[in-house]
This record gives sequence, C-alpha cells and structure tokens, in this order.
Amino acid sequence: MGHVRLGVLPRTKAWKEVVGLIAAGANVSQIANATITAAEKAFSFVMNDVGYTEAVWLMTQMAIAAKKPDIHQHLAAAGIHLPTDPSLVDVTTAITEALDRRVEGTGKRSDLGMLANRAIVGAVNDVLAPKLHSLFSSDPDTMRAALADLGKPREFGEFSRHFFARLANEGLQYFLSKVINTQLGEGMRFATMNQAAEFNLALQTHTREASLIVEQFSSEWFSKHRYHEGGDISRKSSDGFAGYALKKMRDKLKVGASSGDAR
Repeated sequence: MGHVRLGVLPRTKAWKEVVGLIAAGANVSQIANATITAAEKAFSFVMNDVGYTEAVWLMTQMAIAAKKPDIHQHLAAAGIHLPTDPSLVDVTTAITEALDRRVEGTGKRSDLGMLANRAIVGAVNDVLAPKLHSLFSSDPDTMRAALADLGKPREFGEFSRHFFARLANEGLQYFLSKVINTQLGEGMRFATMNQAAEFNLALQTHTREASLIVEQFSSEWFSKHRYHEGGDISRKSSDGFAGYALKKMRDKLKVGASSGDAR
C-alpha cells in the first residue's frame, strides 16, 4: 500500500517565511496564516483523500443513526460495528477500524487521513465523554442516549466543530512541530519547553476559536440535508460538506490573522 505524505515544505520561500515569523516572535494567528499559505499545495488533494472524506462521512452517519429505529444497525451499515453494550473505547476503536478498512480497500493511506482519524476520535471523545461515567464501561441506556443526542442539529454542530478544530490544529502542528524544536533553547524563540508548550496551547485555542463558524454552518447544513434527503445524508452531500466546511475553517483562520484576533 502506498503512503501519501503531505509534502516537504522547508525548501520553499513560503516556508522560510514561516520559520522567520516564528524566530521573530510573531503571534499565533500570523504563524497559522503563513503556514496555511505555505501548505496550500500540500493540502490541494484534500478532497481526493479517502481518509478525510470517510472520516466526515462517518461523522454524518453517526448523527443520522441517532434518529433511526436501530442505531447499531445503521452504524454497522456505515462500517462502525459496535458490541451490544459499547463503552466509549469500543466506539472510538470501531471508528478507527472502519476508517482502516476503507483506506485499505483503496490502497491510499495518507498522512492527511491519519490526521483525520485522530481528529474524529478526539471529537467523539469530546462530545460523548462528558455524558458517560467511564471510558471503559457504560450503562447501555446512558450510551444509547449519548449517541442519540448526536442526531440533534445543535449537537451535530458541536461534534463538527470539535472535529474541524482538531483537524486544523493537527495539520498546523504537523508542519510546525519540527520548526518549533529548532527554535528551542537559550537565545531562541522558545527559551524553555514550557514556552513551547504555551505556544502549542495558544495554537490549539486559535483553531478552536476559528471553528465556531463551522459549528453554526454544520448545524444548519445537517438539519437542511436530513430533511431534504428523507432522514438520510448521501455520500455526495457528505463530500460537499467536507469541502465547504474545511474551506470555511481555512478562510476564518486567514481572516483571524489579518485582523489580529489571536495571540
């Protein structure tokens, strides 16, 4: 199986600008914007990446399943096979296995798909964990109610926001992590590990704040499409959502940089 990497950026002029901004002490929003610009070509194939589009598809199907007579049956049809009384770990494991089967079936494993996998697993933890008593065991009724909540437009918007915030942060960290390590030490941008950690936390906050625009859009999109598609959402609709939501996220991050919203 081939593995598609996101590209090598350090030799490009745009990437040298990113390094320069970090060294000069630029704020998180400026660095995020410059990184997105430098990585534009690396992410140009995003809508052809099966790992990414499948992660978004599974997210929509988890929400659609919530209003079906048999949640487990619909999830299984989408590739998410759960035991009768699933724990949160069972749910996240089943999602990863569903993504792996889909990617293996196409032979197109990629770094972007791996980031999307981590993002959806993290998002599922974000939205379900607060409603459950344990990661490893769960009362069946409690888990059923938590999964059923995903079918509410507002809850899907929150689910989507967590996913895209995590994906944006993972993507930016993918490119920035190595450069941050080269800027660590006395006389460098990050004199201590704590300062580097503070930068990473600020970047996470920046992407989370930018993802607010995706939350509102996702909620409205889900309500509209589920209604017009008779209680379901097609892969074509899901793929369209995947492209447009990511564009809104990218554009918001760029607007944030130009207006100086973030630290």
